[in-house]
Amino acid sequence: MSSRLAGFGLSALLLYFAFHALAGEKGLGQWTDMQRDLAAKKAELSALEDGIDRLEKDIVRLTPGSVDPDFVEALAREKLGYTYPNEIIIMTDTSRPAF
Repeated sequence: MSSRLAGFGLSALLLYFAFHALAGEKGLGQWTDMQRDLAAKKAELSALEDGIDRLEKDIVRLTPGSVDPDFVEALAREKLGYTYPNEIIIMTDTSRPAF
């Protein structure tokens, strides 16, 4: 009788630990979620680092003494809407997505 009780107790203990290893707060399900979050954060970090690299290159191109005139012209055209007198401007409706 006691061996049955001990077997039942060990089985219950094993089931308890198995359940928590798979579905517990720090179990396998949570681990896979954390791996997915980690991959997303790594992708976000990579995108931010690429943006930083681009901005550092832009800073070098705008540093006094080594200003890139083509870059300044491109910025003025993009940010300020500057155009040449003989250019034709085509306005599009940006409030609707293009299909």
